[in-house]
This record gives sequence, C-alpha cells and structure tokens, in this order.
Amino acid sequence: MSETVADLGQRYIAALWDAAASIGADQIAMQRLAGLVDSISEAEAQLAGLRLYLLHEAKLSAADAVIDGVRQSVRTTPAQATATLRLAQDLGDRFPLIGAALSEGSVSVAQAEAIVAGLRKLPARLTRAQLIECQELILAHADTLGPGELRILASRLVEVIDPDHSDAEDATRLAREETAARRDRFLHLSPDFHGSMRITGQLPVADAALLAAQLDALMPAASTYGTTGETPSRGARRADALVLLTQHAASGGTLPSHGVDRPQVHITLNYDTLTTGLGEVSVLGAGGVDGLSAGEARRLACDARLIPMVLGTPSRPLDVGRTHRLFTPALRAALVERDQGCVFPGCTATPAGCEAHHIIPWWQGGATCLANGVLLCPFHHRLVEPDPANQRNPNGRSTSTPPQVCRGSPHPGTSIRRAGRGSINATGCSNSHPASRDHPAHPTPACLTRSRRSCLSAVRRISTNSS
Repeated sequence: MSETVADLGQRYIAALWDAAASIGADQIAMQRLAGLVDSISEAEAQLAGLRLYLLHEAKLSAADAVIDGVRQSVRTTPAQATATLRLAQDLGDRFPLIGAALSEGSVSVAQAEAIVAGLRKLPARLTRAQLIECQELILAHADTLGPGELRILASRLVEVIDPDHSDAEDATRLAREETAARRDRFLHLSPDFHGSMRITGQLPVADAALLAAQLDALMPAASTYGTTGETPSRGARRADALVLLTQHAASGGTLPSHGVDRPQVHITLNYDTLTTGLGEVSVLGAGGVDGLSAGEARRLACDARLIPMVLGTPSRPLDVGRTHRLFTPALRAALVERDQGCVFPGCTATPAGCEAHHIIPWWQGGATCLANGVLLCPFHHRLVEPDPANQRNPNGRSTSTPPQVCRGSPHPGTSIRRAGRGSINATGCSNSHPASRDHPAHPTPACLTRSRRSCLSAVRRISTNSS
C-alpha cells in the first residue's frame, strides 16, 4: 500500500514539473506561473496538515516506531522533531479548527505554527467551547495577517471572550514572562577561529531597550564611512557602536548627548495602570512588541530621572511640560512616544537619530509644543526646514510659507508610512493633524502592526465585529 501511495505522489509531482516546463514566457504564461506557485503552496500546506494528522494518529495508536522515526530522522534536528510532534498533538487535541484549516490549505504551515504558539499562551481555564471560539476568530484574519501578527493576536483573544478577567490575566502573564526573562538571560562570547568573536545573548526587555538606546545614540552615520570606501549595513554600524560603547566605559568617559538629550528609554503607562498594578506598559525602542508589567515599571521609576507624561483615554500625551524655544526633554519624550522615529516617507531613522522640528518655524511665531513638532532625521530636517536667510521681501523682512499641517491623505506615491507613525510628504507637509482632546495626533491604524498597542486595537475591533 505504501508503494502505491509513493507512486501516486511521484506521478503528481512529475505532472507539476511537466506543467512548469510548458508554461512559456508571455504575459498569460506569467499568470499561469503565479497560479501554479499558489497551487503548490496550497498543496504543501495540505500535505503538512495530513502529515501532522497522521503523527497524531500514531501517537494515539501508540505507534512508537513512527514517532521514533521522526525523532531519529537525519532530515531534521531534534528540536524541530520535538516541535513537530508537539504541534501535531496540539492540533489534534486542542486546536482542531487550525488543523483542519491547514489540511485544507487555508493557512500555511508558518501561520498555523504562529497561531498555535499564540493560543498556547491563553489561560488554561478556558473551556473547549471558548477555545473553539478563539480559533474561529483568528482564522477570520488568516487571509490578511502574517504569522507574527497572528501569533500576537491569538495570544490576546482572552480580551474578546473574557474581558472581565483579561487585565488580571495580563498581569499574571507579564509577571511570569518577566521572571522567565530574568532567569533565561545570558551572554556568550565565542571565537570563530577566523579572526572574529561571535556574540549571542538574551536580555529582559527593559535592559535590552536601554542597551539599544545607547547603541543607537553612538551608531555612526553611514555617511561617515565615505572615506573608507565601504557601505556598512545597519548591523555593521551597530557593531561599531558597541565597540564605541566599550571604549567609553574603559576610558571612564561620558556618553554623548544626541537630539538635545542624552540617550533614554521611554516607558508609557496610564495612571490607572500605575495605581492598580493592572495593565501593560509600552517600552519604546523595543520594537513595540514587548511590554512591562506595572510593577516592573514602578521598579524602574525608583532609579530613573522621570519625565512626566500625562496620558488621556486614547493614550496620547496631553501635557508634557513648559514651552521654550528649544524642545525640552519632556516634549522630546512626547514626540518620541508619538512619532517613534523620522516621519518622512520611507525613512527608517530611529528616535535616537532624530531632531525635533517646528512645523511652523519658531522664527515665524510657531510655538514649541507637541502639536507643532515632529521628529525628523538630520537629512530630512534640512530638506523640509525653511531657510529664513534666503526668504526676504523687498523690505528686508523674512517671509516664508511654512509647511502646513495636512488633514487629508498624503499625495499618492509620496508616503511610505510605518504603522502608527505620521509622515511628511514631499512638500514638507505632515499628514497627521495636531493633537487635541477631540482629535488624537495619530489615530490607531486599521490594520494590525507589530506593536502590542495596535494588536490590542485589533482585538477590540474583532470584539466589535463579533458582537
């Protein structure tokens, strides 16, 4: 029987090769090629689903020879074999709808693995009916979300099916994750015996964010390598920053300031989170994915120079200090929390590499406030900043038309926005309106992003659609 199945499989694969060889090179052929690739991807998912189903059946039937064959196979690592067997068991016992979607080709293997990884983080007290509901909710988004986003969303579905206990569950989960992060921290330095030292490690998110802030502040600009003839990657420049950091420490020197402030890590939390201990704290500079518990935030606050930032219900800054000609550390902190980097279309500069820019220039009466400020990297700051010295009327007085605040969409093709970020179009115009109590400076994006804040918005959107 097994030989017959093998022969059948080989015949289908041979047919696919024949189809690929006869596609041609015209426009219609390219469409057929795309369709063939999609069909193979779907078949790949279906075969993976069938294999996982058979492994689960083998486990139920105590077919140890099959399980041992997977563990001892030279075509996979022991860790991968263990993960495969665990996935097969979870799909068969706990998440049958995900297994069925994989077998139908509705989700890819990567999506199924990510969804299951997120669902595993749900409270153990959930009933089977609640788990079924969670699977139905997450599968409704499989066509529009990638594996990483599905994993985050799946882990937060308790806020949809059991909102009354979600805050307490989050507090317990965060405390558990922080304990594990402290326990599992490590740093390894091992020579590769070819002139380099390999560095691998893992840190709790707050400690890692502090390290990242220092490295970003010290990271040389790509333009500084012009004389060397090399074009280093961001990873190479960050490695150079690490060397600079160790040299500063070895010489007892002080770290440089950047962007009118020394490197900092910003955390934001609502007043209720601080006082009740329930809820999650955002750590800027950690990719927006990791968070802290309120308890950990209070611990950090005991040994930190605090910048007060009052947050309203939509979690936007309402009050961050006094107004000066230069942006104060408090205002810069608010700009970092809101913009998260250079807002110019397509620019990926981090907050540490940005400067605060007046939308209406200070020399034209523009206020130094959150509504009139954005973060720009030095290159784009020079690009959009009006020059008062070059704009004078016949009477010798400065005249300029400052960049206006746009309330509509950016010009087509001029803005490549990162989720949750404002952007400035080619004329220097911001497409995010000033913050006010009626209009948040940056509305929550409609699609799920990598940050937990946006994931929470997606959970709430799912809850609204399902009610």
